[in-house]
Amino acid sequence: MSSKKLSLILAGLIIAVSMTNIDSTIVSLSSQAVQSGLGFTAGGIQWVVNAYMLAAAAAFPICGHLSDALGYKKIMLTGTFLFALGSLACALVPATSSALTLMLAARALQGVGSAMMFPAAIGILFSYSAPAFRAKNMALFFAVTGAMTCLGPILGSWLVTHSWRDIFFINLPLAVAAIVMIALMIPADGQPGEDQRRIDWLSVDWLGGLLVGTAMVALIVSLQQGQSLGWSDWRIIGGLGASVLLFTLFIAWDVRQSHPVIKLGVFASKPFNISQFAMLVAAVIFQPIMYFLSVYGLLALNRSTLMTSLFILYFFFGYLVSALFGARLFSKSGMKPVLLLAGIVATAGFAWMSVTAGSLDKGLPTNTLWLSLAMVVAGAGIGFMFSPSSTDTVNRAIGASYGEVTAINQTFKNFGGALGMAVLGPLCTHYFAQDIHWGLSKYGVSVDQARSIANSVGSGASGGASSQLASLPAGVRKAVMEVVRASYATGSGKVFLAMACLSVVFVFLALVYPSKHGNLLVSEEVSGAIASEA
Repeated sequence: MSSKKLSLILAGLIIAVSMTNIDSTIVSLSSQAVQSGLGFTAGGIQWVVNAYMLAAAAAFPICGHLSDALGYKKIMLTGTFLFALGSLACALVPATSSALTLMLAARALQGVGSAMMFPAAIGILFSYSAPAFRAKNMALFFAVTGAMTCLGPILGSWLVTHSWRDIFFINLPLAVAAIVMIALMIPADGQPGEDQRRIDWLSVDWLGGLLVGTAMVALIVSLQQGQSLGWSDWRIIGGLGASVLLFTLFIAWDVRQSHPVIKLGVFASKPFNISQFAMLVAAVIFQPIMYFLSVYGLLALNRSTLMTSLFILYFFFGYLVSALFGARLFSKSGMKPVLLLAGIVATAGFAWMSVTAGSLDKGLPTNTLWLSLAMVVAGAGIGFMFSPSSTDTVNRAIGASYGEVTAINQTFKNFGGALGMAVLGPLCTHYFAQDIHWGLSKYGVSVDQARSIANSVGSGASGGASSQLASLPAGVRKAVMEVVRASYATGSGKVFLAMACLSVVFVFLALVYPSKHGNLLVSEEVSGAIASEA
């Protein structure tokens, strides 16, 4: 294949996968505009953010096998089409009583499309790149698609000035361009020269994929609803029990399959397990941080969407710089020092964020210099993690292909993000409502009213809260809104403190990680490529 044609294929893959990376941050930043436009509660908009990650996590294991069974080109085109269809459905959701149900279904469709695209894109790159250029092409693919994550805040701040629906409409021209380039440039699946492992689609472990996917959904739904329904509620206990049962059934089924959806043998390696757990913890922190920072900027700091997006870039700055340094440190010294350094830096950064964000006077400081610096440090701590953990996962895998291990790695990453939203979202809402009640009890605001205010905040201007207090005099309403802003600062401060505690886990993982670096199964250049993926 000519280098020019391969360049066009690479461009099409980059456009398609970048679309999903941009979407992951653009929706978080614009969540308050979506919430206000469709009248969602705080819990509802958290589900809008979470549905995408949960669907992707549940679908990733089976989608990797579908790529092998049906062909990379077919799955890539199908995934891109489904993602575009889900984006269109999101953009067209009507402001009716069924809006939340329709939005969650559309976001889940986006997640499934994303899960189909990633393993297929990796397969296409490996199939059509000459062995001597595979590492270079992978490096370019991961570097560009990973960098696109940073465009979400800037692009979102511009699009929501017109309409929140534009954050979904923007995906359509990108999807069309990607589909045209992939359809025209890539030969039909199965043609000579295509270096991919094919299995019969009937051999795909459909039941295993269903069991592990359903188990993840049952766990996340139970954790996210536990705060509102009560942990002793039979539905929560039943959901958690069902999740344990489904995971158990999956393991019992998986070990008996010749082509399991997840090869459990890869977990025989201690370094693999540590790196995989590090990925999970990092995703629990990283995926939800965009949501909490966006609401914090819009509500607590009372900033515009544009200023909030620029505010978030401090975190990304630290993240990108340390991602490059972390990849080099891993290549030179292995995973142990990366884990240790990431744990120390991230713990310090998020603890600093907790103190500065949670103690702002009524949520309206004269400047946010110290908070911005804390965000740079926190972003640097998390930036160390994704690239080395992804690379070490591939290095340490036993008896599994690159594509299979990548699917496992991406499953943990998306599941971790969904888990983070499920746990940290209710945590923030709890302290938000608690502080509202403490601050407004002198105005006669009850506990239930405080919870209602916390659950109905709909925009950076706090329109949801204002509607709850419309009967109060204007002067009192202004004072109340200052309490609401300060209360959200307190709630988000608790979230950042929880992230600091989670970051300590990296230090413990460093202590138990084997001291010997061991043999690497992929080249240093590919390690650098995977480094950019986060």
